[in-house]
Amino acid sequence: MADGLLTIKEASEWATDYTGRNVTPSNISYLVQYGRVKKTGENGTTQISQTDLLNYYRSYNGSREAVMESMGKMQITA
Repeated sequence: MADGLLTIKEASEWATDYTGRNVTPSNISYLVQYGRVKKTGENGTTQISQTDLLNYYRSYNGSREAVMESMGKMQITA
């Protein structure tokens, strides 16, 4: 994947397509504000690396699946 730079609005649209859930510009701003994804400022606008965003959602989905799996194991053994 080419490492494109996205505006916050473009990043929210990309993330919505990628996750299949509604990701708002506010959600993306939160990720930037709390350092979950790095911002790149160019000409006074905030831009986000598409690769950084992809890595965030991959790690988020991976950790979420691990939690769900461990919860499933707990229910089975209980």
